Amino acid sequence: MLDKGMNILQKTTEVFVALLLMVMTGLVFANVLTRYVFHFAIAWSEEISRFLMVWIVFVGAALAYKEDAHMGLDIVVKALPKKTAQIIAVIVDLAVIYCLYLMLTGGYELTASMIRWKAPASGLAYSWKFASVVISGVMMELYAITKLYHHVKEFLGKGEGSC
Repeated sequence: MLDKGMNILQKTTEVFVALLLMVMTGLVFANVLTRYVFHFAIAWSEEISRFLMVWIVFVGAALAYKEDAHMGLDIVVKALPKKTAQIIAVIVDLAVIYCLYLMLTGGYELTASMIRWKAPASGLAYSWKFASVVISGVMMELYAITKLYHHVKEFLGKGEGSC
């Protein structure tokens, strides 16, 4: 049940990121077209494209975390006995959960503090850009808790450690 929910979240997020990328690409293309063909620029398109890029990066980072696609140095852990490696995996999961908690609280404070600041061309509140930190942080926390669950279960000998 837990894995099914996480997989649904992942697929939904993949579609969301793809849509953001399509919109960003369309905006940049339209701006280039209007600038060089019609000799005027769409002032807000660059600003919105930057907002979308931030969202793509942060939400994409959550997807990369789910897939274990972030860079890591596991040569030492692979050389350790299985039980020791499993204990280290649990410790790492707990450290990640704590770091993500810090990211979430900082992201929330930043988002809340930027609600009154408006982007000059589009008029959007900067909090929309920084909300990506909160959303991706929540997703990564869910993925980290799922990984912790599987690693503890594997350590106790009650199942596979895959997420």
